Amino acid sequence: MDADSSTSSKVQAVSEKSEGADQSLSLGAVLLTLGFLANTIQGALGKVAQSSIAPGQFLWLLILLALVVVLPVEAWRKGQDLKAGFDRAVLPFYLLRAVFGLCGFYLFIWAAGLGSLVNANVLLNTTPVFIPVIGALFLGKDVSVKLWGAIAVGFIGLLLVVQPNAELLQNPANLLGLGAGLSAAVEFLTVRWLSLSLGESLNKTQSALSQVLYYLLIGAVLMAPIALWQWQPIDGQTAGYVVGAAVAFLSFQVLLVQAYRYAEPHQIGMFQYSSVIFSAAIGWWFFSEIPNGAAIGGMLLIVLGGAIALYLEQQPKATGIEKTAA
Repeated sequence: MDADSSTSSKVQAVSEKSEGADQSLSLGAVLLTLGFLANTIQGALGKVAQSSIAPGQFLWLLILLALVVVLPVEAWRKGQDLKAGFDRAVLPFYLLRAVFGLCGFYLFIWAAGLGSLVNANVLLNTTPVFIPVIGALFLGKDVSVKLWGAIAVGFIGLLLVVQPNAELLQNPANLLGLGAGLSAAVEFLTVRWLSLSLGESLNKTQSALSQVLYYLLIGAVLMAPIALWQWQPIDGQTAGYVVGAAVAFLSFQVLLVQAYRYAEPHQIGMFQYSSVIFSAAIGWWFFSEIPNGAAIGGMLLIVLGGAIALYLEQQPKATGIEKTAA
């Protein structure tokens, strides 16, 4: 009876842990999807704004407006999030995240301005393909064959949406979008490292506000020379686009950090493919870019790939419970 009771307790404990992990994974997927909705909105507004201002000026203004919101919050919190970056073990990761994050965002906005919003999003969404490769090569991550299959399903969907031809990689906009995807992969892995792994090793938590604050502060410094060099007068309508994009920009930063507090990038990275659907809908409604049948089929594959990825990440936990029960 005692042995049975002990086994039952272990099964229950493993089950509760598995359920909590599954809920975290689902929450991470939802937060990432919402984040990329915000990212798509800022990309659309950036595409429109670039008829009047350059991408460097646009990005710098977004950062400054976001700081107007974040700095009073940090002052109310008595600078505790700012102090997190004073640690020499943390600051290099803040710098790494800011450099690659800014690079990815700049390239994405530039690509959207030069070409199609959908194409820019599709090539940005090569990130879930780059993440497992970077994770496996440099971080020792173990990515299953089945998860690679789920990534492939989503990527095939992307190809159906963009319908590439021989000119795909000859178009500067497409090359810029691909560079944005690679840069974002490094950024997302750094966000996860700051949110969980580094915090655990230092026995302290790198809060979402700490990460966003340092991203904005470093970005304001790095982008200032480019923005001032590209500076052009701004009319009232463009200013409205910039303000709207700044709200979406800040929302994306917060949602991204929170999403990777709950799940690994390779576990939920597929859900950023949802931005292709969002960009197609925005393009259809605002820019008269109507997707054809193949593109719609690709969007369905994107959703399917994300669902399969989430299911596969939950499966090993269920198997572990069965083994414990046995």
